[in-house]
Amino acid sequence: MKTTGIILAGGKSSRMGTNKALLTIENKTVIERIVEQLEQIVDEIIIVTNYFSDYEFLKLPMVEDLRKEMGPLAGIEAGLEASKTQWNLVVACDMPFISIELGKYLLSCLQQYQAAVPEIDGQLHPLFAAYRKEVSAAVSNSLNENQLRIRQLLHTIHAKIVKNDLIQSHGLSTEDIYFFNMNHPNEYQTAVNIVKGKGGVSES
Repeated sequence: MKTTGIILAGGKSSRMGTNKALLTIENKTVIERIVEQLEQIVDEIIIVTNYFSDYEFLKLPMVEDLRKEMGPLAGIEAGLEASKTQWNLVVACDMPFISIELGKYLLSCLQQYQAAVPEIDGQLHPLFAAYRKEVSAAVSNSLNENQLRIRQLLHTIHAKIVKNDLIQSHGLSTEDIYFFNMNHPNEYQTAVNIVKGKGGVSES
């Protein structure tokens, strides 16, 4: 089954104060790190962004949100609409340490489910999750009703919530680092320190 990686890079990065996807960790931008990981598990990659010029250097297909100012759910809608494959792995642009093996497992869940979303220690991670293309219709319905929380969407589709024990039973790790995302400058510094071997994931 052909697969697509959808990178959501449409946000304003207001809390970071600069485009977080373009921050560098050891001379490589965060989004380049994500692309390199995704290339190992998907056949195609799409970037969802409202700022095409920022990502032209990646030489990857780009699409913009069909609806502006409606958050990550609108990015998922645009990515699924543009995808040419039934199976898709959505990744936020501020997650520098995604797990290749977990990504593969989430995609495999789409054999039976319309979506597969990790829930680690009670926290849902819908921006590192797998979705069938057909889910775009339910996403559009949610947006039409101004229901922007992805958790609400998951109640309307056949979704698999993948919890710690299930992931671990497949021999996969649920380390915090795989779900680490950067919203504030201190979290970016934490990511830099992780790569340099100077620190772990921040609790903030």
